[in-house]
Amino acid sequence: MEITNDSRLKIGELARQTGLSIKTIRYYESRGLLEQSPRTEGGYRLYGPEEVARLRFVQRAKLLGLTLEEIRELVELAAHCNEGELVPRLEEVLAAKLQETERKIEELSVFREHLLYYRERASALASGVLPTDRYYEDVSFCGCLEAVTGEGGEKL
Repeated sequence: MEITNDSRLKIGELARQTGLSIKTIRYYESRGLLEQSPRTEGGYRLYGPEEVARLRFVQRAKLLGLTLEEIRELVELAAHCNEGELVPRLEEVLAAKLQETERKIEELSVFREHLLYYRERASALASGVLPTDRYYEDVSFCGCLEAVTGEGGEKL
């Protein structure tokens, strides 16, 4: 599809169409995620459907948790039509992200359990079930914190 200058977008229009800021688009150009478009005689860069599609891919890839370097690598492979390399590399990157996500979920689950435990101890302290007087001698500013997180409580 041939694109005339009339159907090409200035950076502000590209920003509106993609929902990205002009600063972000320029940053992506500097990182190699988007090729710098040639300038018109008036000094404007003009962008077409290819750039819009590429920026939308970058946005989706970021939502998947890919780093800009991983995205740049995939964009580069796609730009050179290296399907034989692109698909296996994409599978590899996504498998690594999935493994990382599962690890984070496990860590967050443990963290959640700790928060629930400490909230329970704080409630016990508020209702007078958990004494604080024995903690004052070792804690310089508040026995309440030591009572909730200390003795019997796991430290994070």
